[in-house]
Amino acid sequence: IQSLLARWWYAYEWPDPKALPESTPKGYDALDGFPGVFICTQGSDVGKFLDKRDHTKSPSFKNFSKKNSAELKEMLLSAIEKQMKVLLEHEGGGTDTEKGLKVLEKWATKLNCAKADKDAVKVLKAKKLVLP
Repeated sequence: IQSLLARWWYAYEWPDPKALPESTPKGYDALDGFPGVFICTQGSDVGKFLDKRDHTKSPSFKNFSKKNSAELKEMLLSAIEKQMKVLLEHEGGGTDTEKGLKVLEKWATKLNCAKADKDAVKVLKAKKLVLP
């Protein structure tokens, strides 16, 4: 999950553009770079943020921990592939980042998802942890 969270935007679209307000609420301005987030520019709430994004689907540890290992593996491999493509376009090959991505890709490719899911259940049970 940690490796996926470091590059989620290559494999996961959030917020969903179809779930965002069609117009900016009255008295607010859209916050550039943060679709669905607005800042109040009038009245007693000036400076306060209004976040209309669906956080039940946000790229977070809480939400990704609900996915099984196979889905996480697929998302991670997709993110690595897309990140590598962008990296090569901008910096060319042979960078330390490219080498690190190849190591991560090799690890993810070899991951036994069924075993990973089974091991996760054991660890959570042994530590008496419950994921949200």
